[in-house]
Amino acid sequence: MKFDITLLSLLLSFVVAISGWVARWQDKLKFEKQQTNLEKQHEKQQANLERQQAIQQAEAAAEKKVNEVRDFNHLLGNQKQISQGITTGFNEIEEKIDSLRELMLKIEAYLIRNQSTNCDE
Repeated sequence: MKFDITLLSLLLSFVVAISGWVARWQDKLKFEKQQTNLEKQHEKQQANLERQQAIQQAEAAAEKKVNEVRDFNHLLGNQKQISQGITTGFNEIEEKIDSLRELMLKIEAYLIRNQSTNCDE
């Protein structure tokens, strides 16, 4: 049996071409799989980042609320202290007015008593 070299080289080149084509498709499939895996990893990282940002925003909102309540309570306490100070001040003023009133009554009584004594003379 005799082989034709041309036919054999054609067959060999066909086998090499097919093996190159198979290798290329394998590489292409491997690359696409890697790209898909990278995209999935990126999506997971993005989801984790979004979740972390949502947690940070919730923490910031909760901290802001706590700070607002604390500030309000401080203002409320300050208002109570101011009200107590005003009440104390008014009470002191009323006491002084009462003392002045008593003193004026004593002076009036003294003047009335001395006036009637001076009139008799």
